[in-house]
Amino acid sequence: MNHYFFNPLINKKYIQLILLIILCLPEKIISAQESDQLSTMYLDAIADKMYTEADQIAKQLIEDAIDKYGLDSHQSASAMVNLAIAQLGQDDFESAILNYENAIDIIERIENYLDERLINPLKGLAEAQLKSNRSDLAELSFNRALHISHVNNGPHNLEQMESLRSLADLYIESKENKKAADIEKRIYYLQSRNVDPNSLAMIPALKTLAQSQRKLNQFERERRSWRKVIKIIQDKKGKDSLDLLDPLTELGRSYLYVDFSAMSYDDPPVVSKGDGFLRKAIQIAEKNPDATWLQKVEAKINLADFYVLSDRANRSYTVYRDAWDMLSEDETKLQYRAASLETPVILEKINPPLYFDDTTKSNRDELPENYKEAIVSFNFSVTKRGLARDINRASFNPDGLDEMHKIIGSEIRYLVYRPKFVDREPVIAQNVTYEHRFFFKQQASISPTNDES
Repeated sequence: MNHYFFNPLINKKYIQLILLIILCLPEKIISAQESDQLSTMYLDAIADKMYTEADQIAKQLIEDAIDKYGLDSHQSASAMVNLAIAQLGQDDFESAILNYENAIDIIERIENYLDERLINPLKGLAEAQLKSNRSDLAELSFNRALHISHVNNGPHNLEQMESLRSLADLYIESKENKKAADIEKRIYYLQSRNVDPNSLAMIPALKTLAQSQRKLNQFERERRSWRKVIKIIQDKKGKDSLDLLDPLTELGRSYLYVDFSAMSYDDPPVVSKGDGFLRKAIQIAEKNPDATWLQKVEAKINLADFYVLSDRANRSYTVYRDAWDMLSEDETKLQYRAASLETPVILEKINPPLYFDDTTKSNRDELPENYKEAIVSFNFSVTKRGLARDINRASFNPDGLDEMHKIIGSEIRYLVYRPKFVDREPVIAQNVTYEHRFFFKQQASISPTNDES
């Protein structure tokens, strides 16, 4: 097989990868039947989240593809993508990035830079880059996938939805809500093209629009969008349809936010207006004979969470107790109770800074080539009202960077949790942890460490 490595277009890392595969696997020609069996085993392993086994099978499939078709083949590129998927499942992001890049290189050599077969490996590459804290590169990969999709299938094709949603999520993670909302508006217009505005087919577009309006703090507009969703469902499916649970819940939650520009003297927006919509969702879930136990429980918990988030935790306890009782009947429900009520659950997330030298900078503003990664963790208790208190720095690496640690510790005070329950009663949860990873420049001045939080 050595003659494959004389292609000057193959990069150094790619050669190292193939050499590693050859060294790790016995040289054997796999029959077509064996290859099909391996492919089936690979898919089963991925479906069962057995990523280590999938990794080994994928390496065999790569060797088989190279033996039969050569490096520059779609079969080899596809096998590389399979290996990358398995490595992504193992959180081996660097290896996954390498394999996605190699698959992309192969397709570009045998086809061109705008071939439609580049879209899936580009999306996989973006996902791996995002998980390795390289959202700057992930944005480029997602946008390239979108460009190729537009060239091949037109600017209005629905196949680009997944990439658009991923790009919107990336902007949310980077605190760029305006960009995220702009992407979601694009999704809305794609979904609503040639659709009857009063039909059920319009609902996905309206949900997307409502989500973008929330990110832009356009809460009155968001509420109008959810009301349109509710009206369509009521008109088409009836006022007791279980499809109303989600939009009623989201409409209720929207009252946690205030759009000051839309306020009027006669009708000021108040949090308590949201209660009624969440209670309506509970009524529908309880009365509809087709409702599952999970739908009934979640409707209760959603109302209780709303009380906690609106600083009315005392009202939440009775509702949480009702949910506790509903989850005390069998093993499956007990497992759900353990995960949802017997441990604190974050209701209001925080986004601490990702850069030591500039706490206003998002992780997309520049390539962190000259940066190193730091990590800090905090211990604290969660009160019966769901608030973080007694915050203490537990561990950090490297030493120093105390100013950044103080900023992150201050952010933790804005976390809101669902309280922990024991025997139906809220209790103070001890030793809750929060870990944050961030970047600092290698030449940055690191202050002497101290033991203060």
